[in-house]
Amino acid sequence: MPFGLSGTKFSPVRSRKRQIVDAAADLISARGYAETSIDDVIGESGLSGKSHFYHYFKSKEELGVEVLEREAELFAERGLAILREPMIAPLDRLALFIDTLVATQLDRHGRGVAFGNLASKMAHANEEFRKRIESVFDRWARQIRSLLREAHDELREGVDAARLARFVIATLEGALLMSRVTRDRAALLGIATDLKRFVSAHRREVGDGSVR
Repeated sequence: MPFGLSGTKFSPVRSRKRQIVDAAADLISARGYAETSIDDVIGESGLSGKSHFYHYFKSKEELGVEVLEREAELFAERGLAILREPMIAPLDRLALFIDTLVATQLDRHGRGVAFGNLASKMAHANEEFRKRIESVFDRWARQIRSLLREAHDELREGVDAARLARFVIATLEGALLMSRVTRDRAALLGIATDLKRFVSAHRREVGDGSVR
């Protein structure tokens, strides 16, 4: 196998690095980035000391970038794939996307760190973090905008796909941040329901004369 030797050599390194990133994500989600020290990460991930940590990461900032990228990728696997699912109608996909994001946020069992949590904890800690987080939300907005354009025939005449996509993202960002502060499960579920209802209000009515 072409990757046999390199896989044997580097797989344990990747596994240990992933363990450190997972531990850091849990700590940052619970405490915040500034309140999480390298020593905290060392203790949580079972490293032997700082030299062991610096073997994998040059700095706490580099670890922070890895945490954001990993959690964004984990969410992309669960959520963004839904927005591109060709077997589901576009607006149904958007509703399912909202439900998936909310379910991920509410999951507090096992590895249930939601990207929205980390974004709220890390956005103001470092300019590089802010740019990474902004790029993730921009990616969500582009996907939703593309979906809404795909759903053109389902939407009322004159609906601005870009504006509606920004509204969906802004509402979700705000809801995730609020749920982090209040820890109110019902409020987050209610906002998700209201957001889906708002999007549905932009559907064409049956018998609308503008439908071709």
